[in-house]
Amino acid sequence: MRKNPDVAAVKRDYYDVLGVARDADADTIKRAFHALARDWHPDVAAAPDAESRFRELAEAYAVLSKREARLLYDRYGYRGRGNHGFDEALWEARPAVAARGENIQVEIELRSFEAEEGTRRVVSYEAAARCKACTGRGSVGLPDPECEHCDGTGRKRTVSSLDIANLLQIELCPACIPEPCSQCGGEGTVSAERRIRLLVPPGVQDGAQLRVGGDGNDAGAGSIPGDLLVRVKVLPPPRDPRLVRYAALVLLVVAIATLALYVSR
Repeated sequence: MRKNPDVAAVKRDYYDVLGVARDADADTIKRAFHALARDWHPDVAAAPDAESRFRELAEAYAVLSKREARLLYDRYGYRGRGNHGFDEALWEARPAVAARGENIQVEIELRSFEAEEGTRRVVSYEAAARCKACTGRGSVGLPDPECEHCDGTGRKRTVSSLDIANLLQIELCPACIPEPCSQCGGEGTVSAERRIRLLVPPGVQDGAQLRVGGDGNDAGAGSIPGDLLVRVKVLPPPRDPRLVRYAALVLLVVAIATLALYVSR
């Protein structure tokens, strides 16, 4: 299992990456991407960070060039760990433009006074994290920004209609990405251990569920991470210590009386 440090990656704003204003239209975004892509393509640029810069450009363009994906990005930004408040209704109503990682469910136990007063608790769990070797794309090769099969994302999305729901399948684009990443086997994610410090609000009830947005499983490049769902189990309060002492005193008196009766015989 690959260990993942408990440090969130810092991403630049996609508008800054392309050097456009937040109200830029689709043509402006496209022109900016093509101009920068020509300068930073690894086959042309000599800079050591050319490949990572080109990946960054392709990722920014993949989001900002699509209306629905841009809407989500404008509202929530990059969903780093601990980003709260994801609107479930908007997610359910959106077109299938981005995959979402699965939620993770864990359970914690609290003593009664912790539930009443609130507390902090370190939660450890395993989750699917975006592969750093391929930045979640599942391949070592760079996608073709002009590829008509994947729109420059390197991942082909297929929606299958079932009786009860639509099934979204994601795979490497066969047209422009021939070689899968050796670190993640083409999945775009690796198993990693996470530790977060959870803030438990005061007055939480037994059986309550706390949601931490963006701390669930990742589903690779262009996806939105799932959430961490924490189920709370409140332990029953301890017995009144005064009753315990009283019962102990009664037992002691009975024992002394029994001993005295035995000696008197």
